[in-house]
This record gives sequence, structure tokens and C-alpha cells, in this order.
Amino acid sequence: MLDPDHGAVLQRWARSDGARRSRSALLKDAAPVSIETAEALCDLLLRQGWIVRHDRLVGGVWQWAFISWRDLPRLQGLLGVSSPRLRVEERQALIEDADTWLQSRAETADGSALDPDLLDELGRALMQLREEKALRLDLLAIRLQLLRAVAVWHDDGRQGSRRDFALHARGATKALGDADWRWLEVAFDLERLRIARFAAVAWLAGNLNLQWNDQQVQLGPLHCLGLLLADLMRVSAASKPERWWLIENRASFERQALQLEVGVVLVWMPGRPSIAWLEAVAHLLRRAPAPAWISADADPSGVDIACTVGAVWQAQGLSWQPHRMGVTQLSETSQDWPLNDHDRRLIDVLLARPSLPQVLRELCLEMHKEGRKAEQEAWL
Repeated sequence: MLDPDHGAVLQRWARSDGARRSRSALLKDAAPVSIETAEALCDLLLRQGWIVRHDRLVGGVWQWAFISWRDLPRLQGLLGVSSPRLRVEERQALIEDADTWLQSRAETADGSALDPDLLDELGRALMQLREEKALRLDLLAIRLQLLRAVAVWHDDGRQGSRRDFALHARGATKALGDADWRWLEVAFDLERLRIARFAAVAWLAGNLNLQWNDQQVQLGPLHCLGLLLADLMRVSAASKPERWWLIENRASFERQALQLEVGVVLVWMPGRPSIAWLEAVAHLLRRAPAPAWISADADPSGVDIACTVGAVWQAQGLSWQPHRMGVTQLSETSQDWPLNDHDRRLIDVLLARPSLPQVLRELCLEMHKEGRKAEQEAWL
């Protein structure tokens, strides 16, 4: 029943949880409407029984100095206004619900969904959201929704473009804005999670010739080269190296590409490889079969990744072995990254595999004993 001006002013007045409001504060909140409009609204609230008004004598004239709300929570509810107190409570409820979800996920994830790096990323992102008190409630809800969407994307083994992820997370390919993507980029390694900005690429280095019928590409003169997975799947022939060498860390890959031994072809492993990446590598391996070295981080995820990629060589009847990712590297590095609960659970899963190579079994036992892990960039 309020006219638009009165309704807008009353909503601004009701946003504060203060039981008493001064005349000056209310008139300031009423801007840009006129003082007369604000006075008329105050008279209406008094007549309708929503306020007690306290007057004082100013220059021989009685003037109201402040008001006291009689039932502010009910008024806020009728107006659909979220008060500071309610916003704090709603914020706390959202954070607590996310905490419960993350703890449950950590405790119930099966072996295929164990990714300690992702658990760390989810935990850090949630901590940052907890500490960012000024973040609007609607934005907080979206960020928390994105946390869950990232976890489901990973656990389901999905892969695709950023638009694919936006459709998965928010129901539309353009539902995530620049601010959302900047936040995701800071919180997560999106490439490792197979959320690609552009078409998926495999990076190679070494003296390798790839042929597409009567056309070919020679990698020898180059530092390294990125080729679309779809293009690799069309390779018709390739020169056979003496050995393939797969490296997880991108900086390590680029360093080693500058000092490769003759006969070795280097491939960058993009974290937990996608199915499409594994299929492209398997296709390349069928054209150029050779044994492999696999170098991943000295951490539980690295061991799991090495075994996953090594299975591609085993499927082709070829040998592979861990390279420079053993107890020696862990012992000699000064890195001291503690294992989390997810790391320890993954170590148990790995040690239960009869096929786990002895070098990696010893590494898992050493990590469990020392309670730490390390990244290969420190030594490779």
C-alpha cells in the first residue's frame, strides 16, 4: 500500500538491525527523496504502530529526534529485506554446509576419485571464502556452487572447454563471467582438472618426425611443439625413438627439452591426463613403439598418475619405469609439504595394488614414514 518513494525509503531504513535510529541517520538514508517525503513516511509508521517516536524541544518547536522499532524483524520479513544479522547467519550457514560437504567428500571418495591436490585446492578456496567477509551473499553462494561443480567434474572424469564447464556448473555456456573465471584460475589448476580454455593440446620435444600421409612435421629443430590431440589422432606414421620420456611438471619439461639425449622424445603429462590425451598418446605409441621413462611429482598423486600413464605402455606390450621420482629425490629435496588425510588414503590405495612398481612402492612407504611429499620441479 506504500507509494514507490515511501517503499524504497522504508527498505533502506529497515536494512539496519539498530533498534533505535536517529533523525539525522534516517534522513541521510532517505536521500535523494525530499525531507517532506521522509517526514510523511515517519508519520505513517507511527500511525500504523511500527515505531515509537521520541520528540524533543528544538527552538521552541517539538521535533522528533529518534525512533524505536517495535517489531523490526517482522517488518524486515514483510519487506523482504535481509538485515546484517540475518546476512551473517545466512553466510555462516552456507559456510558450515560447505564444510560438512567437503569433509564428507574427503571421507567417502573412492580410490578413483582420490586427488589430494584437489582436496587442498578445495580446502584453501573454502578458507578464502570464509575469510572474505565483505563478499555479497549471492556471490558467496555462486562461489560455493562452483566448488561443488569442480569436485563433481573431477569425480565424473569429465573433460572439455570452459564453456562445457560453465554449462555443467551453472546451466548455461556463458553463465560464468570474467570475475568467476579469475577466481577459479586462482583457486584451481584448471588445466590439470581438464577444463581447457582452448582445444586440448599435447606438448612434445625431441628428434621426432610425424607424418600425415604425404605431409610431415619435424620436431628436431624446435624447443618444443604443441599439437592438437585431434591432429595427433590422425598421424599415419612416425619415426621411432629409442625412448619416450614423460614429465609432469611443465617447467621441468621445458628445461629438459633443452638438454635431451639423442634418441629420447619428451612428452608433457598435463597432471591427471584426460581420456582424450591418453588415447592420443596410445595412438602415437602404436605408430612409434618404444619403452618409456615416467617422471611425476614425489607425492601420492604423482605415483597414481605415473601408473595411469604407464598402463598405456603396458597395454601395447611395452615396458615403462619410474624415472627420477624415487626415495632419493624425496630425501634430497628441502621441500617439506605435509601429507593431508587424502594423501594418506591414496597411499593406502596404491600400496594395495600388486602391480605397483617396487620403486614407487618404496617411495610411498617413505612418504608415509616422513609424512611429506615434494614437487619434481625442485630437482628435475
